[in-house]
Amino acid sequence: MKLQVTEQAANDLRYIENYIGEDNPRAAVQFVAKLTTRMQDLLHSPLSGRKRDELAPGLRSVTVGNYLIFYRQETDAIVVIHVLHGYQNLPEIFKTTQL
Repeated sequence: MKLQVTEQAANDLRYIENYIGEDNPRAAVQFVAKLTTRMQDLLHSPLSGRKRDELAPGLRSVTVGNYLIFYRQETDAIVVIHVLHGYQNLPEIFKTTQL
């Protein structure tokens, strides 16, 4: 199994790093590394995330701090769809998300 990060999720990670980095560049790098490690962990326990069918069929999420990693398991990959702050309007975001 392999890890795939969509362009949307990669953009989310850049945004998170830039946002946190405005106040603390070192913390930003460390937090994005923590998110990336959690994504890698999903390869070993893909069903560990909470089902999020209310947002999209087959979608799951895991939490890291105040952020959620949204992903789906495919036959040979874990596909990370988005990495979002939990206070964002998730239903609205997933209305326009390419899955």
